[in-house]
Parts: sequence; structure tokens; C-alpha cells
Amino acid sequence: MIRFMIGNGRNPRASTGGRWAMALTLVVAAGLGMVLLAVGVGIALLLAPVVIVAGLIARARLRKILRDMGIGESGAGRTEGPFARNPFQQGPAQADVIEGEFRVVEDEKPGRR
Repeated sequence: MIRFMIGNGRNPRASTGGRWAMALTLVVAAGLGMVLLAVGVGIALLLAPVVIVAGLIARARLRKILRDMGIGESGAGRTEGPFARNPFQQGPAQADVIEGEFRVVEDEKPGRR
């Protein structure tokens, strides 16, 4: 049996909770758990189609962007334009060459370093 000590510290008295109180607490806790489970499943059922449709739309947009860049589903890139080579299918022509553009930027105040 569960005993609760009730008092201000000087004259504590013991109060026992009966079996009916424990059973009532168990029933309330189980009911609250079932309600939370039902709400969670309901939200999941409502949001699942929204997430699936949003994913399909994002996939279609990404495919269009990649197709415009010249990276198609077949793996063959465009033969002309700035994206003539498919970067995901072929390695660089010369691995030792790094291309870049360099320019000298003059200081605005010449005496300052």
C-alpha cells in the first residue's frame, strides 16, 4: 500500500491511497496515452500526403534544373554550350592543370602596409 506523508514537518500524519486511487490513476494515464497516440497518428495521416507531394514537386524541379544544365537521366551531357561536358560522368582532361584568372589589385593608400 502507498502511504503519503501530509503535514508541515512537525506533526506529519500518514495518509494512505486506496487501491481504487491507484486503479483510477492507471486508467487516466492509459486514457491519456491513447488520446496522445490517436492525435499523433491523425497528424501523421494528414501530413504524409503533403510531404509526399512536396517531395515529388521538388524532385521534378531538380530534374528540370539538372536537365537545363545538361545533366540528363541518360548520363549524356549537352554537346554545345557552356556545359558541354557532364561533370559527373567524366574526369578532367588534365588532372595537373588548374585554371584560374588572376589580377593585381592596387592598394588604395600606397603608404599603408
